[in-house]
Amino acid sequence: MLSEASQAESLFERTASPREKKRVQRIEEIIDTAARIFVRDGHAQFSARRVAGEMGISLSNLQHYCGTTENLLLSMIRAKIEIFVTQFVAIAEDRSLSPEERLLKVIGEDLEAARDPWIASFSFQSWALAEHDEAIGAHVKIIYETFCRVIAKLILEVNPQLTIARSEVFSVLIASQIEGLLFYNKQTGLLERHWQETLDTTLAMWLMMIRAG
Repeated sequence: MLSEASQAESLFERTASPREKKRVQRIEEIIDTAARIFVRDGHAQFSARRVAGEMGISLSNLQHYCGTTENLLLSMIRAKIEIFVTQFVAIAEDRSLSPEERLLKVIGEDLEAARDPWIASFSFQSWALAEHDEAIGAHVKIIYETFCRVIAKLILEVNPQLTIARSEVFSVLIASQIEGLLFYNKQTGLLERHWQETLDTTLAMWLMMIRAG
């Protein structure tokens, strides 16, 4: 069964005009180029002008599609980070799986994403940017708060005996440990040799904690 996002994308493919499709494709190209520059050069060196230059288009042309540099950054973060949370929400709502299966699937997929060096670099730059840009910081906060709410809700389904406060504490601990693994694996690569064992151990440890309360 298609997710709501997949259904919307399928509908767009069937109903959008060639001009609309071309515009969406152009925006995706801009976002991909922006993300590559963001990771390669760092948030401090990022600018819409640099993105336009790398694409061989004028700044005004780029702004026609994405607006200001801050709008471009927000679109980029939505496309590269927020998309994961959207996927996790869809998994959390999949009633064909048990609460425990949904929880493990969400955490497992987030851990797999954390394993990707490019995603790790993009996350680091986003965090650094969020420290200096209020609007970006507010949006990044919403993304991570949404993820924690998804995890907390699933934790309560796995163990209904827990209090809401306890489930929220567990969700933040899990989210922060995943980010810690992201950082440690990116900087050292030591976990890569034992990734499956790391994954299995981490999931078993968290599940034991949740069941015990």
